[in-house]
Amino acid sequence: MNLSSFRPLSTEPTSHKPQAVARRAWRACIPVLALTALGSGHAAPADFVGTWTNANASTQGITRVVISRTSTTALRVQVFGKCSPTDCDWGQAPAITYGANVQDADHRTASAVFRKGFSTTLLVLRLSARSLSVQSLTEFTDGSGRQNYASEEVFRR
Repeated sequence: MNLSSFRPLSTEPTSHKPQAVARRAWRACIPVLALTALGSGHAAPADFVGTWTNANASTQGITRVVISRTSTTALRVQVFGKCSPTDCDWGQAPAITYGANVQDADHRTASAVFRKGFSTTLLVLRLSARSLSVQSLTEFTDGSGRQNYASEEVFRR
């Protein structure tokens, strides 16, 4: 690649271009405005609390997620997976909630890690007005040669 054919857009310092500064400031506001438009109310960790059932009744993955409060801001997640004759209880794990940035108190995302002996699964939970999306990232740690996998399912209260 011949770099000599590239030239700067301008040799004038950015601070002397008020229109360019204003455009960059406006572009920086667009993601914030989009997030504001997506969620009319603020979610707090307590908004995750409840029993969430997989919207796909014939799932072969996670069938139910139970989220409980352990303190004002702390949550615990219990997961049940498809087994026969009854669902398997994965146990409980602490959950961490997240906003879109360091000032955002509107926490609509959470994570929890489940270590099951033969595998480790990271759950990423995303809260919306009517559902909970759960992305599951599973790493097999038992040397079995099974492939790590990812899945995503939707849950309703």
